[in-house]
Amino acid sequence: MKGESLSDQVARIKACWLNRVMYASKATSVQKCFAYIIFDRLNCVTLDSWPAQTTFVRYLGCKSIKTVQRAARGLVKLGLITVKPNPAGKSGYRYAPVFLPEDEDKSVGKNGQACPKKVDTDVRESFLDIHFISSSTEEAGERRKIPPRPKPPFNPRERGAIEIKVAEKLGRDGMEILARLARIDDAIVTRLCRAVAEGSLGDRDLAAARLAAEHVRACG
Repeated sequence: MKGESLSDQVARIKACWLNRVMYASKATSVQKCFAYIIFDRLNCVTLDSWPAQTTFVRYLGCKSIKTVQRAARGLVKLGLITVKPNPAGKSGYRYAPVFLPEDEDKSVGKNGQACPKKVDTDVRESFLDIHFISSSTEEAGERRKIPPRPKPPFNPRERGAIEIKVAEKLGRDGMEILARLARIDDAIVTRLCRAVAEGSLGDRDLAAARLAAEHVRACG
């Protein structure tokens, strides 16, 4: 079954993050505007954004890059973002929201979580599975069979083989794109491999990966 795409996942969690910045933090109005720019330009594959400081100046309507730098430092101090320089000493910075575990929880609908239409018949029963079914089976020495645990869709040991699949989806220069993304953070490549294994890598995600790789190339 195809899973939720990376772009859909990130759209959900970044909305939760922005809501926390706007309504549950001590961020100033300038810092909140700064956070919105990060939110608006967030790449769903790299989980960060990289506007130039002059872009922040233009959108914030301020006259100095120092205002931008103060806003960034303030959000870092509040634990809401991280700021890292571009890889290999390239000019510019990368701004990443600090997500919390609860940001990844899916929202519950108005009527609560949906109940299954049918009663599950294959639910495991913890340690009770090793008990005898009845006295008759006890005498016969028969035990209930424990169904095998489902195999996780992504195995890190198989990443090399999955990288080839990701590269094929990215196009002719797929391996080069992955190499550029790994220069930013190797976890990005792992994220793409996991998405392929789970059947959740969509066209928008591939476009975001290409954009991020192109940005690395352009910074060179």
